[in-house]
Amino acid sequence: MSPMSPQCPPVSPQCPQVSPQCPPVSPLSPRLSRFLLLPSRLLLALRALLARGGLLVAAVASGVAFGLWGAALLLRGPRAGRGRRRRPPGQDGDCGEHRYLRLRGSGLRLHYVTRGPPGAPLVLLLHGFPQNWSCWRHLMQEFSPRFRLVALDLRGYGDSEKPPGRASYRLELLLGDIRDVIEALGTPRGTPRCALVGHDWGGVLAWEVASSHPNLVEKLVVMDAPQRGVMADFVLRHPSQLLRSCYIFLFQLPWLPELLLSLDDFQMLRTFLCSSWSGIQDPARRLSERDLDSYLGGLAQPGGLSPPLHYYRNLFRATPIPREPPPPPTLLLWGSRDAFLDPRLGPAHLRWLRPPARLRVLPGASHWLPEERPRLLAELIGQFLEEGGGAGE
Repeated sequence: MSPMSPQCPPVSPQCPQVSPQCPPVSPLSPRLSRFLLLPSRLLLALRALLARGGLLVAAVASGVAFGLWGAALLLRGPRAGRGRRRRPPGQDGDCGEHRYLRLRGSGLRLHYVTRGPPGAPLVLLLHGFPQNWSCWRHLMQEFSPRFRLVALDLRGYGDSEKPPGRASYRLELLLGDIRDVIEALGTPRGTPRCALVGHDWGGVLAWEVASSHPNLVEKLVVMDAPQRGVMADFVLRHPSQLLRSCYIFLFQLPWLPELLLSLDDFQMLRTFLCSSWSGIQDPARRLSERDLDSYLGGLAQPGGLSPPLHYYRNLFRATPIPREPPPPPTLLLWGSRDAFLDPRLGPAHLRWLRPPARLRVLPGASHWLPEERPRLLAELIGQFLEEGGGAGE
């Protein structure tokens, strides 16, 4: 249908007045506009209220369940030999050179370990929870010397600074840290870029950086870490993932997670890292006490547990979720026996990503890929970076 009525002659260019037969339609009054939008606003408010209520219910239920576990630990009493701290591995330089970087944006001082020629293409390694840079120590020793590896302690972890308060760990600040690191250390100097490799929380951040700053990321490698949008869609189709992620709801509560995690010399975290159902599946790669101390030593410092948990507490803030897949070529790696993230998340991400993205599911591997399969990871990532030129080329 033509938008012009036959009773309303067109306005002449020489006489742009409005025809008296067709008086201008007055815009809707602000009061009427608000009235018409009221149902939509009510539905959005109801949706937000239900989401907050559901999160609260899940957090309380998880708190009760894990609280019973904590009570059992207290009744059993402390195990012999617990509470002793050894020197963290790698401090003597066997994995690389320890350095510090003062960030341009936040002013924070972050710790990192670097290995490889100073002018080589940068491969930036981002760890997850409850680890630190040292989860990459085996991979760094296996990796090609053609690349410069930088294993970062994220803010609040390891020897990096730990600003107080939940607001200091908002997602936009964490992404700003990584952007500043790439701009300071990336290759080449003029237009810094890197190959970005992330595991667990480091992978979550890597997805976001590659989407928001694709000019800084030449290639992307993600291990057992969901993109927020894909994860939300997957949970709607597979609610069983909520059980695997129940610890995330526990972490939304104040002070209780810190208390429960620290009981019996961090027995809950030791269970996550070392048990037969959630820990490293390869007996030859199981974590030793010295390995565990490299993670738990930093968390055992006064207030050391809260910064990593604040990552989770800010996860449900109203931060925009990137819906478009990241432009850089992407390699996705997933353990087939990941106890925390359904292995079907791997194919779900692959359907979302642009070609020539690829997925490699590692049979029999757990969530903790950097420590369980370092030689295979070094081979797969090295081949991926060499194709079509490495990082920084």
